[in-house]
Amino acid sequence: MTRAQGRTGTLALTLGATGVVFGDIGTSPLYAFKESFATSGRDLDDVFGLVSLIFWALMIVVTIKYLLIVMRADNHGEGGILSLLALMPRRIRESSTGRERLLFLLVLVGTALLFGDGVLTPAISVLSATEGLELVRPGLGAYAVEIAVVILVLLFSVQSRGTHRIGQFFGPVMVLWFLVIAALGVFRLAARPDALLALSPSYAFGYIASHGWVSLAVASSVILAVTGAEALYADMGHFGRRPIRLSWALLVGPALVLCYLGQAALVLENPEMAENPFFGLAPDGGTLPLVILATAATVVASQALITGVFSLARQGIQLGVLPRLSIKHTHADHEGQIYVPFVNVTVGALCIAVVVAFQSSSALAHAYVLVIAGTMFITTIAFHAVASRTWGWPGYRLWPFTTLFLVVDFTFLVGTLSNLLRGGWVPVAFGAVVMLVMIGWSNGYRALNNYMARTAVHWPSIAEELKHGSITRVPGVGVYLASPAEDVPAALSSQIKVLHAMPAEVLVVTVRTVSIPVADGPPEIIDVMKGVRRIVIPVGYMETPDIPAALRSSVLGKVESVATYYLSERKFAGTDAGSVPEHREKFFAFLHRNSQAPSQFFGLPSDRVIAIGTRIDL
Repeated sequence: MTRAQGRTGTLALTLGATGVVFGDIGTSPLYAFKESFATSGRDLDDVFGLVSLIFWALMIVVTIKYLLIVMRADNHGEGGILSLLALMPRRIRESSTGRERLLFLLVLVGTALLFGDGVLTPAISVLSATEGLELVRPGLGAYAVEIAVVILVLLFSVQSRGTHRIGQFFGPVMVLWFLVIAALGVFRLAARPDALLALSPSYAFGYIASHGWVSLAVASSVILAVTGAEALYADMGHFGRRPIRLSWALLVGPALVLCYLGQAALVLENPEMAENPFFGLAPDGGTLPLVILATAATVVASQALITGVFSLARQGIQLGVLPRLSIKHTHADHEGQIYVPFVNVTVGALCIAVVVAFQSSSALAHAYVLVIAGTMFITTIAFHAVASRTWGWPGYRLWPFTTLFLVVDFTFLVGTLSNLLRGGWVPVAFGAVVMLVMIGWSNGYRALNNYMARTAVHWPSIAEELKHGSITRVPGVGVYLASPAEDVPAALSSQIKVLHAMPAEVLVVTVRTVSIPVADGPPEIIDVMKGVRRIVIPVGYMETPDIPAALRSSVLGKVESVATYYLSERKFAGTDAGSVPEHREKFFAFLHRNSQAPSQFFGLPSDRVIAIGTRIDL
């Protein structure tokens, strides 16, 4: 690759990052300054203090924490909170007691809160844009909720068709958006250039010193300016660190700062514009075009979060913390282009419900901030665990960053707790349901593997029966899916018990999720005994497993087309006779029963699958 080609590729990735990665944080000026100003006070020093707090929040949280520090924790290029979990020592993911279990549960809480972010981001972004119609013509704002609902219905209804076509417009739309908000900020700064003084940290410290505990209430709104910071990290695998950092440094960061300074200058010049300072930035006759552009930008931001939630769901499934769900690929050439029907319907319905319930972006902001603060706080703890336990960073290098980030995150978290009864309970309740599912599934699956290991039949006993002729080998190739804990698969064991026969060629297939995004090695083939091989297929946590394809390419070739797949159809008794309490086993049985069938999840050909029932009491 020539240097010119390299620059062209970097430019294309930077453009893409501008559209996808920064959609959420890029639309925060629609509501962040407005909500913060409602709490901060309206004196000159208050306005300066507020803008200074926003500016330094952007610098510390986005620039230093995420772009310079946390994004170093890439798992073969991929980022996000579940990538941090995959980077942690395996004992943390498998521990059932102590500090390691607490750390694992904290990461699950952060994951659950991100699902809540996926519900609230489209809601608050789109609604804040449509509320600008009130400034276009008095009375139009009364229809903001209805218009927002229509936009959201259309947005979620097109997800099954894929986003690759829409994605081509993400970058240009957001580049235009950032150029416009930067220009509007400069336009308003021309009237009050003294607003630039707010960039000094002395105003932020002065505001905190003079307002004391009131600063916590302001912090609960200032955090809206950094919403979407987690997306910078989660989307790193799509674009890479360098394009994301370039996009922030050259366009996004300066545009956001200029826009907030412009809003401050506007309010200083015209205090009556405090009700909706963002749309007040537009000159006469420019409000309607700005509303249209803002609506387009919020759709881009919403799409980026929806796609992120789909990816998060797939990662959770592969890492064993979520039940199997139907995952459809919407583009033949791009592995990351996926559609998860259950997640789409659930998130879409909840998103529309909160718009109807809260009726305004200001009310939604109270619910939104708690999710952001909680996720950022947990990301700091998880990063510290990876840096200290996996990388072995010394304390003198790690603790200064951790302390700074925890102080900022904890301040935001404490400030947002006051919103718990003002709507903050909504994402918490949603996150609690997701958390309950994740704990129930991961604990149940661990118990199932323990049960399979305790009750497994072993190959020496099968060999002994074959030797004495009590088992007959019949022609054909049988592929048996087995968990890592099984020796002889339960389906084969049941088949031998009932029919006293087994195929002439037996493949015992185990899918092993590896702690990297995309597995880079072929299946592992182990000869167990004559006519029996164990095949271990590695699958990355960003991949969707396809067992037939793996067997065709590395093991069976054309013979795969005549192989028969055998599955164990597990029925859970759900009694207290086992080692797992009845209520926990019944909950896991419910999740297991309603998860996607293994034949579909693993891409098995439906006309060559035989399911053999197995009764289990955990």
